[in-house]
Amino acid sequence: MNRGRVFQGRLGAGALALGIAALAVTSGAGVLDTKAAPSFTAPSWTMQIGQPGSAFVYPWGMTWDPTSNTIITSDYNNYNVKRFSPAGALVATYSSKAALGGSQPYGVAVDPVTGNFVVDNLEGYLRYSSTGNLINTVSTQPEHAFYAPFIGISPTNETVYVVQSTGLDLSGANVVLMYDKNDNFKGEFGTNGRSCSSGQFGLIRGVDIDSSGNVYINDVSNHCVEVFSGTGTFEHSISTNAHLSNNTRGLSVDRANNMVYIADAANQYVGVYSTSGAFKGTIGTPGTDCGGNGQLDGPRDMAISPDGTVYVSDYTCFTIDAYNPLFASTNPGGFLGPIPNPPVAPPQGGLNQAVGVAVSPVDGTVYVSDTFNQRIQEFQGISGGSPGAFVQMWGSRQPVLNSYCAMDYPRGVAVDPAKGNLWVNDTRSGWIKAYTPNGNGNGQLGCASPSSGSVSSFAEFGGQVQTGSCIKCSPGKFFYSRGIFVGGPSDNVYVTDSSNGRLQVLSQSGNEVSGFPVACGTTISNPAGYNGCTGVTVDSSGTIYAVSINQDRVDVFSPGGKLLRTISGNLGQPFDDALSPDGSVLYVTDVKNNRVSEFNPSTGNFLGSFGSQGTTHGKFSQPMGIDVDGAGNIYVNDYGNNRIEVFTPA
Repeated sequence: MNRGRVFQGRLGAGALALGIAALAVTSGAGVLDTKAAPSFTAPSWTMQIGQPGSAFVYPWGMTWDPTSNTIITSDYNNYNVKRFSPAGALVATYSSKAALGGSQPYGVAVDPVTGNFVVDNLEGYLRYSSTGNLINTVSTQPEHAFYAPFIGISPTNETVYVVQSTGLDLSGANVVLMYDKNDNFKGEFGTNGRSCSSGQFGLIRGVDIDSSGNVYINDVSNHCVEVFSGTGTFEHSISTNAHLSNNTRGLSVDRANNMVYIADAANQYVGVYSTSGAFKGTIGTPGTDCGGNGQLDGPRDMAISPDGTVYVSDYTCFTIDAYNPLFASTNPGGFLGPIPNPPVAPPQGGLNQAVGVAVSPVDGTVYVSDTFNQRIQEFQGISGGSPGAFVQMWGSRQPVLNSYCAMDYPRGVAVDPAKGNLWVNDTRSGWIKAYTPNGNGNGQLGCASPSSGSVSSFAEFGGQVQTGSCIKCSPGKFFYSRGIFVGGPSDNVYVTDSSNGRLQVLSQSGNEVSGFPVACGTTISNPAGYNGCTGVTVDSSGTIYAVSINQDRVDVFSPGGKLLRTISGNLGQPFDDALSPDGSVLYVTDVKNNRVSEFNPSTGNFLGSFGSQGTTHGKFSQPMGIDVDGAGNIYVNDYGNNRIEVFTPA
């Protein structure tokens, strides 16, 4: 993503200029850079920026284990499962990323008879013994469950209920799958539809079972809880439209006290209903004071103890928050404290599966999309007074996805060479956001409004396409988009709209440039997987180089969107690319081969590669984002090792 500009000094804190109209671009073959590429000599490793750094826990799914009187939570971004005592002590940690098949853990449920527990991993579930030994892996693929994020176990006959939702797969079915205690498929119930009174489902998030074996389903888009018998016969529904948003998450049943709890991520509280449908009130209050005063920033699920204590997983705040039940005689609904206490957030400079990296051509500042920590981090580059030093960070997982500091798995980052503004491709939300940085070295930015903290201006466009089954509906909308570049002759915004299989080019005000979007890469059935084109860079003539990850090539387009040629050469899942300052070398990160390959961008000839699999400096584990500064130094986001590796050309 190199901009090919020399450093020009620090940009002041002016307003963000986002209204530039797109200049005309030609639709011809484009002007190719005919400079001869240098002979290959591997660059030398220079420095590391950042290091591994995660929160202690990213709580997501929750359940109460009656066989041990403990709380079990899926630790979403640490890829494991944690067990806590009610007092907050860590009792045990189970599972791993490898055991989960590379998927984050989602819902959890406990068999109240055996103490075995089950964990969703989207395409199925895993059954563990009470001591955490893996017993069985169940694939729900034959039953078309691609996105299966919630799970429950009946206390009456140990039936497992798995939710299949269209949260990620817009063409799938919304149904509930049933398995017996030996993990044999028993059948399914529910159909797609808009009625809460006939067993029809919209988007499903949350399932639990009461003491009689009745199954409660949180039907988010239809604003209700639907209740079924244990065999899937519809019984009645509970309307939630008056008190809950359309962004609710987990559902838990208090079996001892006949209460239903629903996590409301948008309203940042937990709604409470009786099992017969009466609204009882809410628990928790909106806010960002993580770990204090009972504020909930990102509630996901609940675990209910026999005495009615409510434990809420606050994913955004890295805590499990405990509350009195609403029927408590003293301090009903009152906040009891967080687990852990105090919360342990990701450290400054710590990276968790960070994807993108961008170097400012204005002053050499380095920006990293710290993807699984849901934030952007800023560091000094080689030219800084303290090379590699942490400067500031901003962002968190918030309910209003297009708001100032809300992040939802940001991946692409780019710096506008004309203005120095930072652009962010917030992959999961579909929003493209731009900031005017004005660093003050004080660490965490204030995120209350665009006028606070160290980022002085903010703008955005985009949003995710989710209209029925129509994904390629409109320009300027994105679906699991991963890459971004800002610059070129017209200072446009180039976006690899990955899961839509297309490349979009827009003005800085969000208007599609004539000739775009164009097809780019291929897509697969899993939109969250590697799809389409992922990285993109542009040379001084406007020629576009877009990386197609599952075609193992770089597609070269004219400024007007005509496919000119492709570049390949022993690439294995290439992810991102960048040009040397003089445009004579194209660098491509090669995820599968754990290296960076170099090509002559004019001819496509392979020049050589550097790096191999490993953890020592100069080696990689799935390198992804890449950029080059004005002096030619190469910055590689070493995804699997949670660091940025910097190299200097020979």
